[in-house]
Amino acid sequence: MTEQTEGISKEGKVSGGISIRVIGAVAIVVAILLATFAFSLAGYIADARDTAVADQQRYTLCDQAIDDLKDASDYLTTQARLFIVTGNPENMHAYLEELNVTDRRGQAVKVLETSFSSDLQAAADLQQALAASDELAESELTAMRLAAEYYGTSDVPKLIANSKTVEGEQAMSPEQKEAAARSIMLDDSYAQAKATIRENVENSSEALLAELNKEIEEADALTQNLLFQLRIAVALLLCVTMVLVLVLLIYVLKPLNSYIKHIGKNEPLEASGSYELRYLADAYNTMYEDNSKRIMQLREFAERDSLTGISNRNGYDSFLAKHTRDIALILIDIDNFKEFNKVYGRDTGNAVMVKLANALCEAFRSTDFPCRIGSDLFAVIMTNMNADLREAVTRKIALVNSIMADDSDDLPLVTLSVGAAFSAEGMTDHDIYDAAETALESAQQSGRNRIAFYGEGVVE
Repeated sequence: MTEQTEGISKEGKVSGGISIRVIGAVAIVVAILLATFAFSLAGYIADARDTAVADQQRYTLCDQAIDDLKDASDYLTTQARLFIVTGNPENMHAYLEELNVTDRRGQAVKVLETSFSSDLQAAADLQQALAASDELAESELTAMRLAAEYYGTSDVPKLIANSKTVEGEQAMSPEQKEAAARSIMLDDSYAQAKATIRENVENSSEALLAELNKEIEEADALTQNLLFQLRIAVALLLCVTMVLVLVLLIYVLKPLNSYIKHIGKNEPLEASGSYELRYLADAYNTMYEDNSKRIMQLREFAERDSLTGISNRNGYDSFLAKHTRDIALILIDIDNFKEFNKVYGRDTGNAVMVKLANALCEAFRSTDFPCRIGSDLFAVIMTNMNADLREAVTRKIALVNSIMADDSDDLPLVTLSVGAAFSAEGMTDHDIYDAAETALESAQQSGRNRIAFYGEGVVE
């Protein structure tokens, strides 16, 4: 992160925005001048001023604690949901790090509890919100455990592994556990619980801030008896404070809220607000772009067959899940390949599979999708196809056979058994595969070295 942010600074990406550091420095200078003037007054005036400053500091701490409490709750929810949706263990560990180590909720509650003096109902609301939040955390732990079992996550932390079970869990399949996890985190009852907790926190915080505001107002009332010069100083100090609050609202709090929403949606940030936040947004976007590129590279690597260079079963599943209409699925099996390997050796067998992969890429269109989905089982997904284009499939396979028959590379001749099926209304990716597999079995049982179409027989 240091290298990236330094790079941003050198390239001059950050532009515009008010510097909060400059505003803060100016505000500090003004406050020092006003404080010096106030110290020339009587001792009781100094006491009143000290009281007002202390109240303002308490207000700031409590306001920050309230934001931390809300942010921590939202962060826990985000990490739990991300783990359930993606299965990324980093989200699970980030959740536990926040819950047990960082513990912003607990620290914020301690700050708020020390600030309650007379409003017992507000304190009760806060305790109720914390208790409800703890219950919600138990549900989140259960949801993550179910998701971990679905994804087959290893080394699940004990806190998650020992979370409460749900009714009928023992009889659930992995998919049902994943659905149960999503239901826990995404149903209306979860959202209602979150809303109730937020309402209790807001009720408690409003009462606390109102109490602090009352104390500040009482301190201000005492200053009404001060000399005219002190009234001017207080007025100026109030103006500075209002400007600071407005600047913070416009240039810090509002952009931060936008940043949180974009980060929660896993989107790049729109640079706005103060110079420092714009700098942060540019740094984050740089890392976001780098991470996106890495993810795409990893995904491509995961979906690529290391031997032949064409897509593997993962790529096949991904493509077919998105293309189940107007396609032809062709399964291609090298005849008697196990015996071939025994006779000619595995290296020769690998060379034949590479040759077949190249032949598929050469024979079929750029819009088609060749892949290796088994040891010697290949597949081609032809797009924009229907049963009337059966001859097109036959011609493509004939071209593949002619390429494989070319012995200029000194590779032994192999024959292919081919099964093809066309998609129909209502067919799923599994249905299409089963149909093509049935056709392939028909070609193999009819003597191999031929192509069969599902429901239409065998072509010699």
